Order: sequence, then structure tokens, then C-alpha cells
Amino acid sequence: MAKVTCKYFVNVLSATKKDSEVVEVPDGLTVEEFLEVMIQKYGNDFGKHVYATGTVAGEPFKTPNIYLNKKRIQWVQDFPEGVKTRVKDGDEFWFGLIVGGGSAQKGERCYVPCCS
Repeated sequence: MAKVTCKYFVNVLSATKKDSEVVEVPDGLTVEEFLEVMIQKYGNDFGKHVYATGTVAGEPFKTPNIYLNKKRIQWVQDFPEGVKTRVKDGDEFWFGLIVGGGSAQKGERCYVPCCS
């Protein structure tokens, strides 16, 4: 079994009701399979925030809105296999819309991953 850390930001917090957890998954799972496990765990509300959907040049697309080990899963230079990348023990996933800029005021919680 692989233990992975999951951190939840902004819109995903409403589905998980927690900001982080460690999840154990079977060895050899792909990122795509792991996302399905998490959608089964937290439901469609989680799934609708994890995937971005739309159309490009009239063609529909669905892409995960996640980071794996502080890098976007869509970055081919980091993940040539994309969502077919295998999950490893110690991996860290960030779920949710990740945006930068601005700052938290004293006493407020900052949801920008680089600050946590």
C-alpha cells in the first residue's frame, strides 16, 4: 500500500470538510484511478471541483485540476504520462483551484499552497 498526503483548497474543502489527510491506496494505481477512488469517497461534488471541463475547437475536454508533488499533472515536461502516471508512496496531491496573488490579513487563513 502507498500512503499519499492529500491537501484540499478553496472549493474542494466543501466536499471533504477537512483541509488535509493521508490516504492509503493500492500500489500501482495511476493518478486517474486514484482520482476515481477519491470521487467515490467524497462524491460528485468533489469530482466536479477536481476536473475542469469544456471545449477546445469544438472538441470536449476533461482535465484534472490537481498538483502532484507541487507540479501540475498536465505539465508534460514533469509528467510525460499525464494521468497515467503511477502513484508512489510519499506522493503529495493538492486538490482545488490553486491561485496566487494577494495576501491574508493578520488572523486570516491563507489558502495559497506556497504559504501553507
